Amino acid sequence: MNHDNQTTEVIDSSVTIEISEDRMNVYLILSAPGQGGRDAAPDEVMAAVKDNGIVVEVNQAAIAGAIAEKTYGHRVLIARGIAPVNGIDGAVSYKFECSGVLSAKTNERDEMDYKDLGLVKNILTGTVIAEIILPTEGTEGSDVCGNTHLAMPGKDPKYLIGKGTSLNEDGTAIVAETDGNLHWHRDHFTVEEVLIIAEDIGATTGNVDFIGDVLVKGNVLEGFTVKSKKSITVNGTANNAILEADGNIEIKLGCVNSTLTTKNGGIKVGFCENSTIDCGGDLTSASFVACDIFCHGTTYAITGKGIMIGGKMTCLKGMIFNTVGSESYTKTRLTLGNGAILMEEKFELEKEEAKLTEQIGKLIQIIDMLNALKKNKGSLPTESEDMLSTAIRTRFKNSNDIKKINKRISEIENSFLDNANLNVEIRKTIWPGVSVKIGALQKKIDIKQDRCRISIDGSGDIGIHPIVGSI
Repeated sequence: MNHDNQTTEVIDSSVTIEISEDRMNVYLILSAPGQGGRDAAPDEVMAAVKDNGIVVEVNQAAIAGAIAEKTYGHRVLIARGIAPVNGIDGAVSYKFECSGVLSAKTNERDEMDYKDLGLVKNILTGTVIAEIILPTEGTEGSDVCGNTHLAMPGKDPKYLIGKGTSLNEDGTAIVAETDGNLHWHRDHFTVEEVLIIAEDIGATTGNVDFIGDVLVKGNVLEGFTVKSKKSITVNGTANNAILEADGNIEIKLGCVNSTLTTKNGGIKVGFCENSTIDCGGDLTSASFVACDIFCHGTTYAITGKGIMIGGKMTCLKGMIFNTVGSESYTKTRLTLGNGAILMEEKFELEKEEAKLTEQIGKLIQIIDMLNALKKNKGSLPTESEDMLSTAIRTRFKNSNDIKKINKRISEIENSFLDNANLNVEIRKTIWPGVSVKIGALQKKIDIKQDRCRISIDGSGDIGIHPIVGSI
């Protein structure tokens, strides 16, 4: 048999399209041609792509490269699907430290202040406590055959809305819905309108400075301060402490060597010894011993012993005591009405009036001299003319100031007439050693007096009038 005439079959390069199991990738596999067969053409590849239902854009450069470089028997990536983009989980970004642990703060001198332990975090209505980052939905994708692949949406953030807080309208922030103390409670913030201290105010709490009401169930210890924009209530005592409130102060047991101040409210204290009080309203206690007191309202000491012994007290409206002074004639000073304050103001006004009057006298001399010079010469140098104008303006201003001063002095003098309605009521005894001042008048008690009222009588002097009948 003659094998030289036998025909050899020509084998062209074949095109195979392979799709990944997840249908997100398309691969081209070229077979090697044989016996002089030809390479695949790009349009053959594209036809095979179409026959396999692939609808995404194909990488023509990758196809051309595989053919040109004769990449036979290898998988060549020629197309990709669009992967879905999963949503981003929501999150909470707190604007305050999420901790209830107390620690000393650093003062302006960069020193540790062990009386400022961060117990109170004042916060105002509407303040953002935390920003809420909302989750995103994500973006859907599609495989190489055009089938949709859904994205996983992000998870909602986890948070709790504590008492005194709320979400804003669009749910993007936790805000304070009241003024108060911002408190971290296990896993969320609360805002407390009333600050309740279940122990003593001392080394374990530090000082307190709060925009709301303060309730101290224990005592306020030596050297510590409690401040409130509203009221302060102490169930125990205050010892060598400072209490300041815009509203009321109540110390149920009592205070010793302490300073109590209210702007507008009253003060009620069980007993009060060696303390300084500035009370914006009425003041009540069972006893005042060696205290320095200024009360804008009326002072009452009519429960328990109801006494005032030693020290000094000024009240603008009235005083009611069971007993003032002691059998040992302890020096005790009572001032009723605002006379002492007004007398000091009147004294300062009179000094200012004398000073202005003296200045006017000197200005008149300058004005007369310059006017005479101007009359003789017909004109004045510019500098002298300016001096004359300044002197005239200053004299006019000083005269107006004197009118205002005299008006205020007259108001003060007339106000002394109102003191006729003021009185000190003694329900038991007032002892010698006590002095009573009403307005500009003063009276020293030289004999023991029982059940009486001390006021300005018809003669314009301070009189002591017995109380008849029940009070």
